[in-house]
Amino acid sequence: MAMNRVPAIVLDSRALPSTNRSLIILEAFDKLQLGGILELPDESDPRALRNEFLQHRPGRFSWDARNLGTGRWTIRIERIDEQADVATFLSHSTPFSNARAQTVRELAATSSERDYKQNDTIFDEGEMWPYLAFVRSGKVVLTLLSADGKAHSLGERVVHDSLNETGTFDGGGATTRAEALTDCTLVLLPQEAVMKAARRDTDLAIGFLTDSSQARRRSVDTIADLAFAHVLQRVAKFLLSYAPATTGMARGLPGIENLSQAQVAAAAGTVRDMAARALLRLKNSGAVELDRGRVRALDRERLEGYAHNVHAPPV
Repeated sequence: MAMNRVPAIVLDSRALPSTNRSLIILEAFDKLQLGGILELPDESDPRALRNEFLQHRPGRFSWDARNLGTGRWTIRIERIDEQADVATFLSHSTPFSNARAQTVRELAATSSERDYKQNDTIFDEGEMWPYLAFVRSGKVVLTLLSADGKAHSLGERVVHDSLNETGTFDGGGATTRAEALTDCTLVLLPQEAVMKAARRDTDLAIGFLTDSSQARRRSVDTIADLAFAHVLQRVAKFLLSYAPATTGMARGLPGIENLSQAQVAAAAGTVRDMAARALLRLKNSGAVELDRGRVRALDRERLEGYAHNVHAPPV
């Protein structure tokens, strides 16, 4: 969605109490008419809030979170029609937010939809996959594999997020493997059609540049974590995206119950044994509750302390 397309209702989420922050935001969203936008200035990565919207308002919102650097975020959440056609769906994806309506309609006419089952491989690293895709439902995880089979997660892609942007625009192979984290549906756009549209519509091209710039910021954050943060910090930071904005121990957001210690390790850029030690440390400090080694509940405030390196010593 465009950052300047529709006037928004501004709610300063930084000033909201942690005890019911998410509830206040959801209630404000529910008061919006179709096409209405809620804007939230924030100071931290809002992945957990997005996961809460995916749980409680699936299909009813579009999401545009901009990392402006130095702890400054702007999140714009638009109320949308969950029964929208493909053209309308695409118009709510960030790259298309300012594109001409005709451009979006023409691209939608070239599109197809494809369903994937959980754990299906969508494309492999290096594959010449001929599409730019957008997640219409479900979740996709991007991973890198080492020569000896170790995996490192580069994050999840959820509704309205794009896949294979780099391969689309530079003509090379996919930079990562993409797998269905849950059953999902993708909207597939032929690369040639996307390139043709971007050449004709400069606002669409700028939209892709904006999306690419945000992806680069995410990459820099990931590199910084791997270079400077210890394993305990990285595990805590990853788990924060599953921690609801409440006070005290609370059940994790959907999806956390499916995370194995190997998957947590991959997301944190470490090995399983190190991730297991970090999880045990978090459990013993009251930051998480484990059930047979898997996280079931989290204390957001305690996790934030570890993620921000307030607690020591590291694992």
